[in-house]
Amino acid sequence: MKLRLEVIVLIVLFLGLGAFAAYTAEQSGQRTLNSRTTSFSSDSNGVLALYRWLERMYSGRIDRLAYRPFVLTDADGLLFVLGPSERYEPSHVETVTNWVQNGGVLVIADNRPTPRSAVAPLLAVFDLELKRSTCISSATAIHPALGSPALKNFSLETCVAIASTAPQSVLAPLALAEGQPIVAGQRLGKGYVIVVASLYPFTNTGLRDPTSAAFLLNLLHWLPADKRIVFDEFHHGFVPNADLRALLLNHPLGWAVIYSVTVVGLYLLAGSRRFARPLPLRSEVARRSSREYIDSMAMMLHKTRQIAYAAEHYRYMLRRRLAQPYGIAQTLDDEAFVTQLAAIRPIDQQKLRRIFAELRRPDLSEAELLRLVAESDQIVC
Repeated sequence: MKLRLEVIVLIVLFLGLGAFAAYTAEQSGQRTLNSRTTSFSSDSNGVLALYRWLERMYSGRIDRLAYRPFVLTDADGLLFVLGPSERYEPSHVETVTNWVQNGGVLVIADNRPTPRSAVAPLLAVFDLELKRSTCISSATAIHPALGSPALKNFSLETCVAIASTAPQSVLAPLALAEGQPIVAGQRLGKGYVIVVASLYPFTNTGLRDPTSAAFLLNLLHWLPADKRIVFDEFHHGFVPNADLRALLLNHPLGWAVIYSVTVVGLYLLAGSRRFARPLPLRSEVARRSSREYIDSMAMMLHKTRQIAYAAEHYRYMLRRRLAQPYGIAQTLDDEAFVTQLAAIRPIDQQKLRRIFAELRRPDLSEAELLRLVAESDQIVC
């Protein structure tokens, strides 16, 4: 099958549209990346500054849990879970819980109330939740654990607070604002869980505040000796793409390829001379007009002298046209029909009775039928 010039032009056009869609999706993905609290982002909401700061402080002991299976090892000492965008699966919750019980330190920070928060399933295991509260811009440290370096008030922008869902809470408030726990800790097995109801101190913008840096230095005292600090990027969407199927289904470039191939394939299938439906003959699709139908019926009745049949049919249609707007029964005789119609609307009763009577005459001529039709049309109008 030879491809015509217009087909080639369309193929090139669709491929160009596919490439443009890939580029647009990539840019959209980059904007989405910048809006997330991820250590890959240099945007104001990202935490790249924190990652590089810790990288200088703990050389060789900083890692990202990204582009690999969600696994925590004994070498991992502190896990940062900062505003994840992907909800925690039960298997991942179990992985983190077991890791904390074996001595790991978990730092969870989010500013979305439960259950909107993607980290809600993980908080539920520790009988914790984030609830909507008064919006605040700073918090006060109340626990000695936040005393090295000395810290009293530190910047922290949020509209949620921490609450325990257990009857007998083991939650230890570390910082308060408006009487609500904003930073809290809880021991689990050999490990420890710290929850912060704000992302601000961890962000590139928040880290410029000296009090935020002091707050983070206090959190780092919980890091076990010779252990690594890990940032959870897996739940920011940085999952492993190991095969072609995952690339096609999970990457914007793969979506563009599938779109382009589908559109071009459908065009070739529908526009090909080999597979297109045969065009019907003109005689097969030609239809008679309504005027031809009426003329043929009139000619047939004229030749067979079926004037009485035509008159009776017109009488039935006349009664129907008069009765339909008012719901008058068609089963009534002519006298009762005219009487009931006259009670509803003004009408010449004598004239209508005469028309009905004459339409029943067996010796009615064509000229008389046409005259009665003209008279009845005046009544209907």
